Parts: sequence; C-alpha cells; structure tokens
Amino acid sequence: MIDPDCIKNVFQLWKEGGEKLPFKVIRWTWGPSSYFLVEKIEIGKWPYGKAWGRFVRDGVAGAPQKMDNAGSYQWKIVE
Repeated sequence: MIDPDCIKNVFQLWKEGGEKLPFKVIRWTWGPSSYFLVEKIEIGKWPYGKAWGRFVRDGVAGAPQKMDNAGSYQWKIVE
C-alpha cells in the first residue's frame, strides 16, 4: 500500500525544512531500517535539481553518491 505521506520530492522537503542539510528521507517502498541521508542539494529549475548523499541500511552508510529519483513525488522526511 502506498504511504499517503510520501507525496513530495526531495527538493520540496528540503525547502520546507528551512533548506537545512543534512536530512533523512525515505520512499514508501523502503523498510524502516533504510533511508537516504541527503547531504548536498543543487537546484535546477524549481522544484527540481540534483541531490547527493549516502544510502543508509541497518545503520551502515554507503559511499557518497548522486541520488536517483530525487525529483519524483514519493519521498518523506524521517527522524
């Protein structure tokens, strides 16, 4: 079932959070032990751009990478 809270893209969430970095996001298809830590944002034509950070699974952060699908409307902030 689709999470009704996952309806914004990463750039909208960044803006709503006062443009503070880093922040954690999750897609509705991911389990509770995984998230993407957004560490850098580059805005193109609003509300789209590029985002970079690290995928974290079970508390282990991966290598820095460009985020896939940051502009899709399927993300939400996690604490």
